Amino acid sequence: MLIVTVDEFKKMIRNNDERIEEVDIVTTGTCGIMSGTLGIFHIPFNEIFKRAEKIFLDNIEGKVGVCPNEYLGKVDALFYGEVGFLFKRLVRGEELEAKAIADGKVYRNIVNIDELPTAKMLGTRMAFKNYMAFTNLGEPVKTIFHRFELKRGEATFSGCGEINPLENMVIKSEKDIIGKKALLNGAEALILGFGTRSSLERPNIMISADMKEMDSYYLGGFYTSGGIEIYNTVAIAVDVREHREALMKLDKDIALPLVNIFGREIIDKGKYSEVWEDVDLRPKVHVERCKNCKSCVSEISCPTEAIKRENGKIKISEDCFGCGVCKICPYNVFEIKLGSICGIPIVCRQSDRKRALDLAKELKRRLKDETKENRDY
Repeated sequence: MLIVTVDEFKKMIRNNDERIEEVDIVTTGTCGIMSGTLGIFHIPFNEIFKRAEKIFLDNIEGKVGVCPNEYLGKVDALFYGEVGFLFKRLVRGEELEAKAIADGKVYRNIVNIDELPTAKMLGTRMAFKNYMAFTNLGEPVKTIFHRFELKRGEATFSGCGEINPLENMVIKSEKDIIGKKALLNGAEALILGFGTRSSLERPNIMISADMKEMDSYYLGGFYTSGGIEIYNTVAIAVDVREHREALMKLDKDIALPLVNIFGREIIDKGKYSEVWEDVDLRPKVHVERCKNCKSCVSEISCPTEAIKRENGKIKISEDCFGCGVCKICPYNVFEIKLGSICGIPIVCRQSDRKRALDLAKELKRRLKDETKENRDY
């Protein structure tokens, strides 16, 4: 069985490689802001109380429920909203303070992910079959689609284009995806069906996985001018025999609608090739240009907190998302090509092809290992 990653397969198409006929499985991936993400936790405490009225993890409030767990000193809880950095810290293995309020008394416990009997992630709307680009025809506005206010003459976008799993699949009904396996942030996941706001024209999936098996590299928080968002990474294996027609599409074949942030009416239609071809997935850092400013605007503005200064030197960690916001540096310490859409320059990317391709590569490795084990067995 020949298994290749989606970028390897697309290169075969571009190079008219005859070996493409031998490919059986293509591992696809996407990474981006996925707002409809929630955590389902069972949180233990050291004292017994009737039932919690409120629940917090490191001062971020969750929702108590669904099971009351009366007189057990345990709380079932849902956490969603501005949880990106919280979930990353949890998956990373950090200790967090759990706080429950019951009958006017506060109960506390220090927990890490291994001490939570249940820690599941549910994505209610993930891996959109690509998305859209946003621009502004009015006054500057705070929005979840940009780190700063989005101004006239600027554009942002989401979607991984030709490597997106659902873009590479022929989906005729929900039955085509229910029960299919995937990777969610490095953990084996199960696709539960279509997600919210899904349609056959623009499908997305509902997916679940155990957070204890996740790799913190693949998820995290993302600051926007409209609040904190969360990004996730999804990889799915696609059978060439079933989905060949969809797999043959390239970025130039995939529409990227440009819409007005107010009302979402379509202004123009571009292609994903405009924003993903001949661009940089990560910034180049020109350390020699750094003036060691007292307040580094790029460090302060980084949506994923990836830019740090150590001993007077600027560094970017693996938390970098490749969004391009760091270009704000007045001394051009950070250089990154982002492309444009319909002639409007991109100022912020909210999808990360590097992480998507990393997870697609990891899925290929696991599938090859499984194939080898089965053969040896």
